[in-house]
Amino acid sequence: MKKTQKWIAVVLVLFTLLTLHTQPFVYADWTHSVYETSQQETIAKGVTHQHMLKFTNKGWLNMHLLRVDLKEQSNALDILINENGLSEKARLSQLVDQNPHIVGAVNGDFFNIQNPGTLGPIVRDGGFISTPFYMPDKMATFNVTKDKQPFIDFWTTPQLDLINKDKPVILQFATVNKSSDYHDTAILFTPVWGEKTPPLSEKLNNAVEMVVENNQVKDIVFSSEGTSIPKDGYVIWATGSFANTVLNSFAVGDEVELLVNSNPDFNQLAMTLGGGTILVKDGIPLTTFTHEIKGNHPRTALGISKDQEEVIFLTIDGRTSSYTGVSQAELAQIMTAAGAWNAINLDGGGSTEMILRPQGEAYKKIVNNLSDGSERRIMNGIGIVNTAPQTGEIGGIKLETVDTNIFVNTSRTLTLKAHDTNYHPINIQMDQVKWHIEGVSGSFYGNVFKPSSTGKGIITAEYQGQRASMSVNVLDEPVKLTFAPKSLTLDIHQQKTIQSFGINSEGYKALIHFQDLHTYVPANLGRVDSNGVFWAGGQGASGIIEASLDDLKAYLPIAVGSDERIIEDFEQINGTFLSYPAEVTGDYTLASMRKSGNASGKLSYDFTTTDATRAAYLVFDNGGITLDQLPAKLGMWVYGNEGGGHWIRAKLTDADGTSHTLNFASNVNWDGWKYIEAAVPRNIKAPISLERIYVVETDAAMKNKGSIYIDDLTVSIPISLQQEVPNVNSSYQDERNIKSELSGENAFQFFAFGAVQGSDLLTTNPVLDEIAATANGQATFNVFAGTVHPQLSEKLQHPMVSGSFGYSATQHKNSLFIKLDNTKGGLRESNFAQWSWFMETLDHTNAKNIFVVLPNALTFKDKLEEKLFKDTLAQVKENRNADVWVLTGGNKGLTVTPEEGIRYVSLPSYAFVNEFDNTSSPSYIRFTVNEDQVTYEMLTMSQETR
Repeated sequence: MKKTQKWIAVVLVLFTLLTLHTQPFVYADWTHSVYETSQQETIAKGVTHQHMLKFTNKGWLNMHLLRVDLKEQSNALDILINENGLSEKARLSQLVDQNPHIVGAVNGDFFNIQNPGTLGPIVRDGGFISTPFYMPDKMATFNVTKDKQPFIDFWTTPQLDLINKDKPVILQFATVNKSSDYHDTAILFTPVWGEKTPPLSEKLNNAVEMVVENNQVKDIVFSSEGTSIPKDGYVIWATGSFANTVLNSFAVGDEVELLVNSNPDFNQLAMTLGGGTILVKDGIPLTTFTHEIKGNHPRTALGISKDQEEVIFLTIDGRTSSYTGVSQAELAQIMTAAGAWNAINLDGGGSTEMILRPQGEAYKKIVNNLSDGSERRIMNGIGIVNTAPQTGEIGGIKLETVDTNIFVNTSRTLTLKAHDTNYHPINIQMDQVKWHIEGVSGSFYGNVFKPSSTGKGIITAEYQGQRASMSVNVLDEPVKLTFAPKSLTLDIHQQKTIQSFGINSEGYKALIHFQDLHTYVPANLGRVDSNGVFWAGGQGASGIIEASLDDLKAYLPIAVGSDERIIEDFEQINGTFLSYPAEVTGDYTLASMRKSGNASGKLSYDFTTTDATRAAYLVFDNGGITLDQLPAKLGMWVYGNEGGGHWIRAKLTDADGTSHTLNFASNVNWDGWKYIEAAVPRNIKAPISLERIYVVETDAAMKNKGSIYIDDLTVSIPISLQQEVPNVNSSYQDERNIKSELSGENAFQFFAFGAVQGSDLLTTNPVLDEIAATANGQATFNVFAGTVHPQLSEKLQHPMVSGSFGYSATQHKNSLFIKLDNTKGGLRESNFAQWSWFMETLDHTNAKNIFVVLPNALTFKDKLEEKLFKDTLAQVKENRNADVWVLTGGNKGLTVTPEEGIRYVSLPSYAFVNEFDNTSSPSYIRFTVNEDQVTYEMLTMSQETR
């Protein structure tokens, strides 16, 4: 595997800006980022996968690219469709599993949500599978000739004629293998469609079907539940004037001839995949498009190199708090930068998906972040077929483990993967592997390493002349043991992986295998295997798992099973219809279609009238359905035939009046009844009120009409834990939390407070006087993680950092104080320019101690940005050997938490409402900065001094 990272100098701070920009970045200039990583590996002969991650002012670009060398004779591209026929959608993973030679794939063409069928044509091996549905002049296609020459172009409308050889009649039909409810058309269905033609739509009064086998009319029937398609023939389905032509001009026994002409000629094509607009034309990224889906979304694209020898697949993630997606114009620029001379837009949004077989692995996996949280059922995909033979000659090995941090005297399982010279996975004979360790001491037991000394080490595996190495960090004894998750609620017989972690005195964390722990599980609860998988028992129960490592203990409360009850059976009208925006129409009624009882609730919608976000609501009567006890889940039966691929959500309100959104299904794409569930947040207060259930769509291109039927709305009340979870008493005391005397010429003391704020005071406040007197008398520098009350600011005599708004740096002796702004939920949202300034400041400082001050708690909206912030500081500490502290305001209490050698200090705010607010005593920290180390004391203003 080849890994590249852009680091600033030796600090290893990821940063690609040349200078500090005075103007904000333009998001379309996607090449500018403050952080960038790239990982690339060959997954098959002539096929590479590249993962790129960029952090820009609008969020993260998470990109996956597959590059296919068509010069390699073993490589080919193939259309992926459901083996049961075009009439059935399938997940991309299902399509990929149909061919063991597929090493990579992405989703394909746009498709009709309500009716089966792609919008574009499909050709495979010179066979016409499907024609363009509509707008062939706007929806481009990707094509490969039989001599492996790829090209992107628009199709013209094919000429489709059925000639009656017994009569001078020609039936010009509209399309091949597309489902339609149009009242005047003719469609040809071949066996590729499936076993039967589609049933007659409720929107049509009648249609006729002409069955042709071996070029002879075998039957003419009226359409009903679908007609069997002969293996050696086809069926002409016709409505309106076309149906009249069939009935009046064709008869059983007539000899017929099918003529299909297309431009380009399908007979010369190895494959054709429909798509959307052309993105790149002759090396130029386009800015106007024949088919445009506006806004930032997950995207899928396909490109061709200038020499037509390489095809490039690209996916870009979106619709999450971190991954915002891109516009089509940005997608065109990215494809150009990736080397595409010509490129086409494929279906995106919830359909965007890439699957591949990683190097050295037998199984394929989804590598991108699915915006719906799960795979969407699609009509087709495009796969990379690699038929290079297995050579048996080893080509390389790769060494991996779940966590390179290891506690001394615990074990870590090592995984070694191998591939042959054509990149097929090879099974390794583990007894033939030679293991080596440098830098630390330890022993190997097969592929398990157990270190006996602390420090940084390098593990090397040697196998059949190949070597692979990785770095490990062996930590000293942990001071704390913890579980992840903190608690579990499961159904009976359900499985869930749990993990145990140790944390040492400097906050370094490492996974501890269950085989290194002594574990107790109550007999009626279930069991935990050596891999950390908890297997729930077959009856409702609750209890506590206990794990111990020497004197350390951790406890995991678990509840198995739940009590379920129906809270609404939809036997009578229980709510009203509401829409958003006003252009959306629909209604809510009872329907005879039901899962149980006599009726269900029918929620109908029309989302064709606007491009805005659209929703159709069932609003329950009397302010909603009230639940006195907090359920674990809400579930209901939904009939999804006309769900249109939209979200189903619900809104509930907790006891504090806070609204919460529940996601039942991100894509209504099933037929018939299906039970769907949504988890209820565990941190809300009961009683709760379920106010509404609704269908919603955010994609402007998803315009349709439909209905869902709802029945048996059910709550699952988890079995409650009957035991009290024991307290974990840790004797650990932070060695930095001590009183120290000043020592050395660079020594000094400073105080750190949260915000000290409030309305103007009418009289002198003794607390403010005490804070000022303490700071002026004992400290030569002061830090406030937030705003400072003007009356206090006037009293302070020494230098001060106030972490309210903006960003700046102050050097005091050998310590650097960096003020950053996260008032809007993160550095990027508050002011993206501070990211480049922050990294450049870290790059140029020679300070021994670094104190980073932020006004708000360190809980960024974008968790990936929060991780980048912490990783950046961790790299500075490791490579500069700097002592790093992060001081944050806006917290409820005063805490100091070590994490990967950095101490995160949470400072509470102290607010003065009026001159009489003297009842609480402000907490603060006194730091003593000496030549050898920084220490601290957690203090409170004494009541007696006021």
